[in-house]
Amino acid sequence: MPTLTVKGTKRSLSSDLPSRSSKRIRKAPVLEPDDVLMIEDSDHEDPDDLKEILAQIKEQEDSERLAKQLEIDYVPSSSGSKSMPIYIEDDAAMARQLAEEWALEDNTLEMNHEEISNSSDIEILPGPSNAKVERHAGNDFPNAGGSNSTSAKLADPQFYKLENVRPDAALEPFKHFFTTSRNCSKCSKDVKSPRGSVMFSDSVFPPSLTYLLHAPCSSCRTNHCRGCFKPVTCTPGCKGPSKSPKCTILTCCAEGRAIAIFETLGGFDRQFISERAASDSRALAKTKTTKTASKSVGPGGTGYGVGPGGNHHKQTTSGHGKERTKPTSWETAVVRALQLLVELLPAPYSDTAQVYDMLPHATIGHLLSLSQLPTLLASLLRNDSVTDWIARKETYNVMLSLLRRMADCELTVRCLIGQQWEVSSTCGLENWMWDDGEITWTTDASGEVEVVPPLYTYFKKVTKQSEAFLAGAMGMFDQEGEAEVDEMVIQGTSLCGDIIAARDDLERAITFLGQPSSDANREAQSQQRDSAPNIQKKGGKGKGKHKGKGKGRDMEIQVDKAYEEACEKLSFKHVSLADDASSIQNGSGLHYAGYSYAAQLNRTQNASRNPKNRLHLLKELAVTATSLPPGVWVRVDEVRNDAIAIMIAGPEGTPYAGGLFEFDCFIPMEYPNTPPLMHLRTTGCGSVRFNPNLYNCGKVCLSLLGTWPGRAEEQWSARSTLLQVLVSIQSMILIDAPYYNEPGHGQANVNSPVSISYNRNISMQTLKWAIVDWLQDKHRHGIWSDVIKSHFSILKAKIRRQIVEWSAIEPGIRSYSSTAQYYSYSHNAPQPKKGSSGVDLIEEFDKGMRVIESWNIGNDEA
Repeated sequence: MPTLTVKGTKRSLSSDLPSRSSKRIRKAPVLEPDDVLMIEDSDHEDPDDLKEILAQIKEQEDSERLAKQLEIDYVPSSSGSKSMPIYIEDDAAMARQLAEEWALEDNTLEMNHEEISNSSDIEILPGPSNAKVERHAGNDFPNAGGSNSTSAKLADPQFYKLENVRPDAALEPFKHFFTTSRNCSKCSKDVKSPRGSVMFSDSVFPPSLTYLLHAPCSSCRTNHCRGCFKPVTCTPGCKGPSKSPKCTILTCCAEGRAIAIFETLGGFDRQFISERAASDSRALAKTKTTKTASKSVGPGGTGYGVGPGGNHHKQTTSGHGKERTKPTSWETAVVRALQLLVELLPAPYSDTAQVYDMLPHATIGHLLSLSQLPTLLASLLRNDSVTDWIARKETYNVMLSLLRRMADCELTVRCLIGQQWEVSSTCGLENWMWDDGEITWTTDASGEVEVVPPLYTYFKKVTKQSEAFLAGAMGMFDQEGEAEVDEMVIQGTSLCGDIIAARDDLERAITFLGQPSSDANREAQSQQRDSAPNIQKKGGKGKGKHKGKGKGRDMEIQVDKAYEEACEKLSFKHVSLADDASSIQNGSGLHYAGYSYAAQLNRTQNASRNPKNRLHLLKELAVTATSLPPGVWVRVDEVRNDAIAIMIAGPEGTPYAGGLFEFDCFIPMEYPNTPPLMHLRTTGCGSVRFNPNLYNCGKVCLSLLGTWPGRAEEQWSARSTLLQVLVSIQSMILIDAPYYNEPGHGQANVNSPVSISYNRNISMQTLKWAIVDWLQDKHRHGIWSDVIKSHFSILKAKIRRQIVEWSAIEPGIRSYSSTAQYYSYSHNAPQPKKGSSGVDLIEEFDKGMRVIESWNIGNDEA
């Protein structure tokens, strides 16, 4: 039988003491004065010694009197401390005390008396001070700060690991924790949770925030921590350590830190929404006064352009205009808000880590996700302007500090690498928590909430841009330039170095916490979808047919997704385009004999590019590194950044589908005032003209390049980019009806006999020179080996189906005859032999696939 120790005495508890999960507490019977109290001794069933019996009675009476007096003197504390001795008079009091402690340990939030009375799941237990103590039967409020078994379970992050639950749904059970009224620990009067707006100031912890962390009683003026509701020594109206140095409200408990994070994010949301509304209003006013841009020329002409100074490729930059010389008030507020969050979020690896750093409140990750913070971070990370990064270096530096802090804790790191949902409209975190507004989500046609890429995906793109900028900037330190340009290069190099260092820190932290990367998450989700049963309605023959279509379509989607990810991974690199990298060690310099513009490289070897133009090229290449569409790859020479090799895949649904077309590109010294030079290498050794715009001599006819006299808006300008040229080639030259790119051929008609005949020949030449020719071992050590293996391995089935369809209408594919030689530069690659006559190109494709599948290319390259 269990016992309770009371000042050295022992008293037996009734076996009828209710269990922790019991909904009702049975009140112990109260003895009347005339009742006889019988005491049985288990060791002596029939005691003869009357003195011994009287001694037992007296000892029990003394113990009960002492316990009663101590109970009167004892004032229960809302802290629920385990160090306080327990003095109990009877079983009913014991039940009340235990219920009270359980409620406090589990952080059960109080509700108004009317709400409690109407709830069948809540029982009101009378307490010593008539305080309301509520117990949610079978549905404990989560808490991350306890130390008993239940609280330890609730503190486990795995308990709250909601992989595919939106943050609003995850936070719904916690609303009362942030907004409810509770009873004063002294007078039991209602103490409402304070509500206000945080204004970010120069103080590390602004008074407008710390004021909201206190919960003073208006009746007895006892002040409490708003998190754990323990009494604090602060006077009502205390505004935190900045005003009252003895205030400890910021270091009280994990619950208080969670409320501080909530209020910080709530204040940030208010300002963010206000700033966005003002920005939209300014943009709307500007659009009304701006003339409509000229339209681009479409298929049917050889040129391609955009409106004045425009770029047809979708940009995500937010700083291409006039550079800021000083931060705006909004920018200052952003910096202060991010700095405050860095201070408030868990820092478990700090030398001064506290309990709330090691065992943070379970809500903090969801608070971050539901706020507008991810929207801000995504906009900063999607910004592809290095110039803007430098102009806003203070913002970007504090953003890096915040990302590092978020990676330190499992609850917050999921905001970086976990699934994100697209918000349609929001009232802000604070208003939502107080039920003063709604947050709506963007849904697709099926009603499912649309997801957006994780923040870490954007961050990886920023690091790729930084690597591209650093690779090109290294050569500028050896050259004399303008002071302004040199300063910008130094600042850009420093910031890009910090970004790459932050990337390394984040990867180590994510690995240490055992969290999968965003790539691994996507792969796991993909495997889960593939293994999920395909549930179909009953329907006889139609059932199987429908199921097959669905499965096939799903496979195509998976292949396309894998291809996009592979393209993104390999899209941009700095490599050596020289014939022999070892020649530099012999003092003979680098040679680019296999490069179409070797003469231009030799001629400009000792020339100096204008520093501003050089910086412009570096920034443009950094943008290009993360802006290339799938099926376009760029290789920049690691020594001469003006020497560039390009590969473009033929789009699906065209006679170029599945083919790889190689180009050489040279950036003139006058760039960007003059266009780049482009030369097509995939010409069947000069035997095939693949398009009216692509000559067999390698000429690329495009108004944007100045090789075709298009309209003024289609011509190159100083604001045009190399990226425009590449996208124009892929989308406007490699099209489904290339015959009509020739002037005078009229409007495009894919069903025209002359167009069909033209496409039959082009598809056969594509198969021979843009597909099969790449599937040879001579390319194993070339600069495109990783692209070749990735492209053809992923699209193998799709490409083979395509060439089989081509062979059905072009018999020449089964007996191709050619004696042309084709050379593509690669590192010490052997010369190809003459092609034989009557070759079955489908068989050659199958043989070539076996060749490249044998290539052993590292996982980091393919």
